[in-house]
Amino acid sequence: MSSSTKSKFEAWLSNKDVRYMLIILAVAFIIRLYYFIIASGQTMWWDEAEYMSAAKHWALNIPYDLNEQRPPLFQLLGALLIKFGFGEVALKFILVLIPSLTLVVSVYYLGKELYGSTVGLIAATGTAFVWSMLFWSIRFQPDFFSVTFQVLALLFFWKMVKSPARINAVYTGLFVAAGFYFKISALLIPLSMVIFALYQDGLKIFKQKDYWILLGVFVVAMIPFMIWQAVTFGNPIAFGVTYSGDFNEGRSPGWMTLDFYYSFSKLPIFILFIIGLAITLFKTAITADLILKDKSLRKDPYIFSAIVLLVITLFYIFYIRGTIEDRWVFLMIPFIFFFAGKTILIIYDKIKKHSNLFAILFMIILLLAFIIPQLSHTTELVNSKKDSYAPVKEASLLIKENSQPQDKIFSVSYTQTTAYAEREVITYSEMPEENFTQILQKENPRFVIVSILEPHHPQWMLQQVQNEQGFRGILFPYFNSSIIVSPQNQIVQYDLKKQVSQDGAVFSLIYPLDNNFGGLVAYKIDYIT
Repeated sequence: MSSSTKSKFEAWLSNKDVRYMLIILAVAFIIRLYYFIIASGQTMWWDEAEYMSAAKHWALNIPYDLNEQRPPLFQLLGALLIKFGFGEVALKFILVLIPSLTLVVSVYYLGKELYGSTVGLIAATGTAFVWSMLFWSIRFQPDFFSVTFQVLALLFFWKMVKSPARINAVYTGLFVAAGFYFKISALLIPLSMVIFALYQDGLKIFKQKDYWILLGVFVVAMIPFMIWQAVTFGNPIAFGVTYSGDFNEGRSPGWMTLDFYYSFSKLPIFILFIIGLAITLFKTAITADLILKDKSLRKDPYIFSAIVLLVITLFYIFYIRGTIEDRWVFLMIPFIFFFAGKTILIIYDKIKKHSNLFAILFMIILLLAFIIPQLSHTTELVNSKKDSYAPVKEASLLIKENSQPQDKIFSVSYTQTTAYAEREVITYSEMPEENFTQILQKENPRFVIVSILEPHHPQWMLQQVQNEQGFRGILFPYFNSSIIVSPQNQIVQYDLKKQVSQDGAVFSLIYPLDNNFGGLVAYKIDYIT
């Protein structure tokens, strides 16, 4: 290292905020690594396995039907690493755990740009230790990549708002597109930008070159994606078709979106967030006449933050609707802490006027009051979920070991079976029995998996019934088999046929073989010639 480089590094490291960020990142990494180790053998859930199956489709040429709702970049990165010999655990570390830390850094810089370094550090700390961020940092999904690029897009957009510069417009367009290449929900970012731009400049936005540059860069950056969609699915906007029409028909509004404001923050921070938001809205209301007259007053970062939160909230409540997952609304998290940070600074400054010691104690107590419940929630969640779907993984790996690459598998657990068995999977979800028989005779699949862990099995294959005493019957009509489970979840009757002849084939039970039923059965299929 040259002397000039060394001096620059020392100067950078001497910055108090940099040291704080490094401490936050170090602690965040250690905590994530702890959860990563204890859950390293966990089974991928449906969405995770969908990304992994697509990656293996590209890397290993495994038959798999791609989903038009899934932008391709995360899976392509996974495919590249698989080509280099990396396995599932390594992929999670490189493509999930590390990006979860880069998100923390990007949140700091966005907070610093909007409100100053102290609020940036508060928001980075919150983002680093929210239970949802910790939990999903050990599961194979692209959200951290996408949200990182979304945050960077907002960062450069605000730079453009503060002091118009073509380069900031270019970066904004590129980062919006990059976020979209990982998750379709990144389109909420340009929607938020448009609303704020209209609030600030009205229809004059159409006369400003920076907005046109931003739009042009975004459109050009999206062309490869549109070409891929057209070639793969026959429509350059195939993803949009699945989110239109009646895809959410019958769903109730997604009011549970509002629950995450409290769930992510917990009580002390939630109260501080509400106070910060209320202060912003009250200040805006009482100065509305001045804001209408003076455009410069509209350049308010807290109004900008409120608009982003409003767009996210309304989109999931009234458009997506139904059950809302926590990772879908990750982008809410930094903005919750931006508003909470505003209140924290107000309280801190008032206490500091009387005592530096009490001000420091206030921050320490607040930090512990936030982090301890988050870690407790994460630990409970990780431990309760790490063994979920284990039989699907075990049966699929068993089939992989005892099959040929050209063999086919019947399974409703389509994505997970594909990811672990690495064979062509034919789903029979809600399929009539005669269709199953036709495929059986025509395609000659070599295995069939039936799982109570996955819904949508046809009734002729799987039924679950319960009597008034609480005894539950798990019935496999196609195999003339049944299992009776007591109200205490103990097996009281176990009648899984080890071999069954049906439709010109012999089905031989290969999982489980030790009467230790975990929710899944698998049969090998031999055909009668």
